Amino acid sequence: MSAPVAVLPRIARVQILWSENGTVPLRSFASLAAADAALAAAFAKEPPPEGGAYNKTAFVVVWTDGARHEGRADVRRIDVQTAPRGGGILRQHLAIVGQRWREYHPTTNEDERAWGEELLRRLDREPKLGGRRNLLYIPEEQLLPIGTTSEHQGVSLLPDPRTAVAELEAHFAAIRSPVPVWMGHGRTVPRTTNRDVRYAANWISLALASDMSRLRALIGKPQGAIWDRWARTVEHVRRQLDDDPDLTYRDSVRFWNEQLPALATHIDQVLHGAGSRARNAVTSGGKRVQWRIRYKGPRGGEYVTHHLAPDYVTALQVAAHSLGFWPAVQSVSWLDGDTWRAS
Repeated sequence: MSAPVAVLPRIARVQILWSENGTVPLRSFASLAAADAALAAAFAKEPPPEGGAYNKTAFVVVWTDGARHEGRADVRRIDVQTAPRGGGILRQHLAIVGQRWREYHPTTNEDERAWGEELLRRLDREPKLGGRRNLLYIPEEQLLPIGTTSEHQGVSLLPDPRTAVAELEAHFAAIRSPVPVWMGHGRTVPRTTNRDVRYAANWISLALASDMSRLRALIGKPQGAIWDRWARTVEHVRRQLDDDPDLTYRDSVRFWNEQLPALATHIDQVLHGAGSRARNAVTSGGKRVQWRIRYKGPRGGEYVTHHLAPDYVTALQVAAHSLGFWPAVQSVSWLDGDTWRAS
């Protein structure tokens, strides 16, 4: 069996702290693309002042390993014009900061130079605004049956399912108002309509139908558990949908904050070798078992939390939901009777 691939840090959330632009939403976003979509919409409504003046906009980016970057983008009209080519207002700003610290800024010390290099490396892994997968021609009038196929080659969760789900959420975050996630530490999700959720669920169903054969070829065995997880989600969505397509969907928070991230995490863990026997087979017959997760918090402290879940992947997802960020895991163990066993 090949060794698991190291999971590189991804952006856990981007929070807009304040802005001189009165239309900028002061909230958290699940991805850099989602934050940039909201900023693009805000600066389209209320452009920066003319004559080279700017609107100061403060923000903080938090990664899944606890790293943080807090900064302020001074957004001018020229920045709004060049942002689409740079992947978004914040991405463009962060790229300039990283390049300046890495290369030539006279006041930069060695730590800042190292962070400039690391910041650019991390930015390369994040989806750009405007670079989303194919979001066209997806049926939205009714939920598609599980296994429905499509000829649209752009509909895929691979190679990075977490990014794919983040991009899908960013699509709706740019056009829908936010809903706060309870105990989410500022996390919000888009207030999607019934039509939106049918669209998103069908997008995932079509992507899975395309991806499952590729997953089987990569992993060497079928992944029926992924289909089972998604089938349960689709059935839940079916029960929560209203006949009026333009009414707000009843359970947007669970859909965007729990169900889609859980599916993406499941696929990602399979792709990166975390689907080993020790991690996926510990289900105790499908019953929930107690998991103990040791992790490093956003400010560097080490913590231990306990969670009830049927398997390793779900345990991490439950932890991320309760903590409000993806834990930088140091060790995971599960309770077998009176004995803690490493997974």
